[in-house]
Amino acid sequence: MTTPTGLKILQQELQQALSLIDDYSANQGNASSTQVDTGGLGNARSLLERCALVVNADKANSKPTLRILHHFACSGGTLISKCLAAQPNVFVLSELHPTTRLGMNINKAAYTPRDITTQAIYGRVPNVDALAEKLFVNDIIETEKHIKELGGHLVLRAHTHADYCTDKPTPQVDTLTRLLEPHFDIRQLVTVRHPIDSFMSLRDNGWIHFIPNSFDEYCARLLKFLTPFGIDKIIKYEDFVERPETQLKKITEALDLDMKADSLEYIDIFKISGDSGRSGAKIKLRPRKDMSEDYIKEISDSAHLKQITKILNYKAI
Repeated sequence: MTTPTGLKILQQELQQALSLIDDYSANQGNASSTQVDTGGLGNARSLLERCALVVNADKANSKPTLRILHHFACSGGTLISKCLAAQPNVFVLSELHPTTRLGMNINKAAYTPRDITTQAIYGRVPNVDALAEKLFVNDIIETEKHIKELGGHLVLRAHTHADYCTDKPTPQVDTLTRLLEPHFDIRQLVTVRHPIDSFMSLRDNGWIHFIPNSFDEYCARLLKFLTPFGIDKIIKYEDFVERPETQLKKITEALDLDMKADSLEYIDIFKISGDSGRSGAKIKLRPRKDMSEDYIKEISDSAHLKQITKILNYKAI
């Protein structure tokens, strides 16, 4: 039996490569565009051309990657967003939502020369929310492209509160995912804090924008928000402040980002909106605030809290 020479083995491997290219092209429906006459296996340029055609076709069919971080208000999202912003070549756009009126004085036009959507609302443009969504999508597409060309990574911090904690109907899918999923391969994570603590802070800040403004209603909305995400996509704030470096590594790996070892030392230089409660640079678990008897009763009566504690492995109180 004759042993194949090195040249023969190379020819066999090249033939297998050509077969794989043809199979891929046929499956993608691009056979006509990738069938370049090889002129035999000795024509290396033709083989390279065919490889390049397949690679370019694959790139054309693929969507760019976009990272999104979701969380309710008063749940530690600003801290975690700052930690992400401190990573190499990461740029965080904070608290985004294309159509919310929260924080806007609808009766007095504000000076917002960079914001077409806000001025369109003040200008009484018809169907302004539809326009706002189109502008938002185009802005994110161009921003992601700009940052990627500079070698960076874009992370969006969704203003989840605008979807799930107002007087508007809560959506089945959050607004950012709905609008951006057709254009991007989305990597996303959810961060949560025990609802007893986050709702208490929400109430103290006067940010309850739904009716009934009860703890159980809040838990029902939190459950609806969490439903589309698997447990592997959820990061608990309490775990983060207890082991920030370990949890940050988990977050950056899930979002396919590099982590800088000493990044936690200078997170306060980053300006992130929504910095409502935490003061001081040290990351540590803060003690729970004192609870009134009425609030304790709300907690004990909440059926939705029981579901949350089961899913997230939180203590009931």
